[in-house]
Amino acid sequence: SEALTPVDSRDLSPADSLSLETPALDSLAQDSSLRFDSLGQRDYGKQFLDDPIFGNNRDSVVYDVVTGMIYIYNDAEVTYQDKILEADFMTMHLGDKMIYAHGVPDTLGIPSRPVFNDAGKDYAMDSILYNLNTGKAKIKGVWTTEGDGILRGQVIKKMPDNTINVAHGIYSTCDEDHPHYYIEMTKAKAIPGKKAVFGYSYLVMEDVPLYFLGLPFGFFPLNSEKSSGFIIPSFGEESSRGFYIRDGGYYLVPNDYMDITLLGGIYTLGSWETKVNTRYKVRYKFNGGFNFQYNSTKFGDKGSSDYQDTRTFQVQWTHSQDPKFRPGSTFSASANFSSTQNNRYSPTTINDYATNQTSSSISYQKSWTGTPFSMGVSMTHTQVNRDSTYSFTFPNFTFNMSRISPFKFKGRKPGPERWYEKITMSYSGSGSNQVSNVKEYDLLKKPMWDKMNTQMSHTIPVSASFTVLNYINLSPSVNYREYWNTKKTNYSWDPETESVLMDTVKGFHRTYNYSTSLSASTTIYGMYDNFGPKAKIQALRHTLNPTLSMSFTPGFGDTRFFSAYQTNASGDYRTYSPYSNAPPENTSASLNFSLSQTLEAKVRTKRDSIEKKSIIDQLSFSFSYNFMADSMKLSQSVPVTLRSTLIKGFNINLTTSLGLYEVDRNGRAYNELLWSNGKPPRVETLSTSFNWSRSFGRGNPNARNAGTNMVDDQNLLNNMDYYDPFDPLNMTDDPTLHMMQQQDQRADMNAYRNLLSSQYYDFDIPLNINFSYSINYRNNGATKTITQTTSFGGSVNLTPKWGMTVQSGYDFQAKKIVNTTNFTLTRDLHCWQMNFSWVPLGPMKSWNFLISVKANVLRDLKYEKRGSRWDEINYRR
Repeated sequence: SEALTPVDSRDLSPADSLSLETPALDSLAQDSSLRFDSLGQRDYGKQFLDDPIFGNNRDSVVYDVVTGMIYIYNDAEVTYQDKILEADFMTMHLGDKMIYAHGVPDTLGIPSRPVFNDAGKDYAMDSILYNLNTGKAKIKGVWTTEGDGILRGQVIKKMPDNTINVAHGIYSTCDEDHPHYYIEMTKAKAIPGKKAVFGYSYLVMEDVPLYFLGLPFGFFPLNSEKSSGFIIPSFGEESSRGFYIRDGGYYLVPNDYMDITLLGGIYTLGSWETKVNTRYKVRYKFNGGFNFQYNSTKFGDKGSSDYQDTRTFQVQWTHSQDPKFRPGSTFSASANFSSTQNNRYSPTTINDYATNQTSSSISYQKSWTGTPFSMGVSMTHTQVNRDSTYSFTFPNFTFNMSRISPFKFKGRKPGPERWYEKITMSYSGSGSNQVSNVKEYDLLKKPMWDKMNTQMSHTIPVSASFTVLNYINLSPSVNYREYWNTKKTNYSWDPETESVLMDTVKGFHRTYNYSTSLSASTTIYGMYDNFGPKAKIQALRHTLNPTLSMSFTPGFGDTRFFSAYQTNASGDYRTYSPYSNAPPENTSASLNFSLSQTLEAKVRTKRDSIEKKSIIDQLSFSFSYNFMADSMKLSQSVPVTLRSTLIKGFNINLTTSLGLYEVDRNGRAYNELLWSNGKPPRVETLSTSFNWSRSFGRGNPNARNAGTNMVDDQNLLNNMDYYDPFDPLNMTDDPTLHMMQQQDQRADMNAYRNLLSSQYYDFDIPLNINFSYSINYRNNGATKTITQTTSFGGSVNLTPKWGMTVQSGYDFQAKKIVNTTNFTLTRDLHCWQMNFSWVPLGPMKSWNFLISVKANVLRDLKYEKRGSRWDEINYRR
C-alpha cells in the first residue's frame, strides 16, 4: 500500500475525564485481518487486554513499533467483547488502550461517519475517542436513536453504564439528516431505555428558534416497556359547560398482568367527571378490561327554570378466555351497563351519542369430554335509552345432549347399517328468569321483582335420514316440546265496571306440544357447454335443490290450555291462552315445497385461461298448503330471495314477498286467489340493496394517517398504536381491548365510525370509492310505502401528500343530504401530521383542526382548534 505519514498520538487530545492508564503492550500481526495476540515483541510487564481484539479493513494497516500506534484505513472494523467500531480511519494507542476514529471525505467532499455499537446500541458520529479499559468515550457530532426519537449532540460523554451526558444536544422524532423540528437542549443526560432529563430547552421549527416555547427543565421517557406515569390533560372551552381541564390523570402498572388508567376532568360551570380504565392479561389463559365512568353534568344557572344537574354512570367489562386454557369450559363477558341518560349527557364518541340500545352478556360454558352432554349459564341485559327501560335475564341455564344413535351397536359386524341404526335423538333444556320493560327508577325494587317470570323448556327431537332410489334423501322426524311456567294470566269480565280484569296466578303451570314431519330432497345438475372454442362463455352449470315436505301439528284449542273471556257489554267473547308458551290452537297438516338454485359459468379470461364465475349465488322461493285450514289453505305469500355478484365488487341482494290472495279496503286478505280473477301475484314487500366499492392502487397497512379527526384526547390515546405491556414480543393479534359492540346502531353511523376511528390514511391508494343503495317497498293492498337510503363516499389523493375523504348520503324521505355527511382533509408533513375535519350538518355539526407530531412520545406537542360538538347539542330538549 501507499506510504502513509503516521499521526502523532499527542494530537488526539483525549478527554480529561478519560483514564489514560498504560498497561503492557502486546504485538500486532501486520495484515489486513487484525488479530492481537502476545508475540512478545515488547515487554510491558502484563497482558494488554482481558480479551482478544478482532478486526478487518479494505486498505492498509500501519504499525509504529516505537510509539505503539496502529493506523487503520478504509472500512475498518474493530471488535472487542460486545463493542464494535466501524470507521474509514482509526488509530489505536496500545499503551493507553485508546481508540480514536473519524470519517474520511469522499470524492464529493462528504465525510463518512463512524458507527459505534456498544451492547447492541448504535451511535453514529463525527469522531470518537474511546478508552477500552474504562468504557468511557468522548464523542463529537453524535447521532443515536432513543425511544421513538433521535438524540443528537455536539459533544457527548458516554459513561461505562451507557449513560450519556450531552452538551448542546437536540432531540427530534424526525429522521431527516436536517430535521424539520427539534428540541434544542443546552445540556441533558440520557439513561438509555429509561428517560432523558434536560435543562433549559426550546422548540426549533425549520431552523427558527421559538424561545417563548421554552422550558427551564424537563424529561421524557425513552423506555419501550410498560411504566407508570402522569397523563397530561387537555384544555379547552365549551359554551355549555365552560372552560375545562379533562382527560388528565395517572397511568399505573402494578404488575406484569394489568394496568390502570385514572382520569378526571373539571369544568368552570360546575361539571366534573372521573374515569377508571383497567386492562388485564395472563398469556395463554385470559384477558379483559374493566371501565367505570361517573359524570356530574350541570347546565344553566342554579335556581333558574332551565337548570339541570344530572348524574350518570357507565360500567363496561370485557373478558375472553384462551381456548387452550381449561379445555371443555369457557367463560366470557361483554357487559355494558349504564344509566339511560349517559349517552345523552356524557358520550365518549359521536357513535355513543347516536346509540339508542345497548346490551350485555356474561356466560359460562361446560362440556364433558367423551360424553354428549354440555351445559351453560348466562345472564343478559338490554336497555333502551329512548324510553329509559331495562330488560334482564338472570340466570339463563341450558343443558344439552348432542345427537346420539340409541339403536346403533358399537360392536356390530361390518356391513350396511340397518334402518333403525340411523335413528338419532337429542335433548335441549333451558331455564330462565326474565323481566322486561323495567323503568330506571324501579331497578332492584319490588315492582321489578313482581314482573320476574321463571320458565323452563324441554325439547326432544327424534329424526333419521335414508337414501331412496339412490338420489333422494328422505328424513322423517318427531319433535316434542314441553314448557314449565311459574305464572299464568287470566282475563275476566267485570259487569260492575264493564271492563276486562287481568289476574296473575303464581304456581307451577305446564304446557306441551308435539309435531311430526317427513321431507324429501335431492340435487339436480344441468350443464350446457355448446358455445364453441372461441366463445367468452365456455359452459353454464345450473344447480337445483328442491325439497318437498309434509308436517302435522295437532291443535290444543279445545283443552285446558285455552279459555275464553267476555270482551264487552254486548257479550262478545275472545279465545286466549293464559300461558306465555301456549301450544298452537288449531291443527295443521301442511305440504311444503321449496326450491333453491345457483347458476355458474366457466369464462375465458384475457390470459386465455378458464375460471369459474358465479352468476346467481342464490335464487330461492317456497310455499305451503294447509289441508286442515278452514280457508286460505294455500300460504298467503311466497317469499323469494336473490343474491348475485355478477360484477366484481358489486353485490346485489333482493328479497320479496308475493301475495296470492285478494285483500279488502283495510288490507286484510280473504279467501279468493288473485289468479282466479286473472291477476298476477301482488308484490307485498320488496327489499333490495346494492353495494359497490373499489380501490385503485396497492395499500400500505402501515401508512400513518395525518390526522385524528374529532376524537377526544383520551379516546385518541386509547386507539393509538402502543406497546403491549403484556406481550414483550408484541406478537398478539389484537393488543387493544375492544369495547362491547353496540346494538341497534343507526345504519348511517358508519360514516361517523370511519371518521372517528381513522388513525391512518393510506397515501399508497390514490383513489377509493364506495357506494350503497337500498330500497324497501311495502304494499298490503290498501296502502303503499317506499323507503330509500343511499350512502356514498371515498378518498382521493389530491397530491402525493394531500388526501381528502368524503362520506355522505341522501335521505329520500326528507329530500336532503344526511346529517352524517363529513369531509376530512389530510396533509402528510413527514414527521408531523395535519388534519382538518368538518361535519357540516345535523346535531353533530362541528369542525376540528389538528397539527401534531406523529410519534407517541411527543403526542402533546400539537396545536388543535375545534368547534366543539357539545356546542351544537341542545341538552335541554
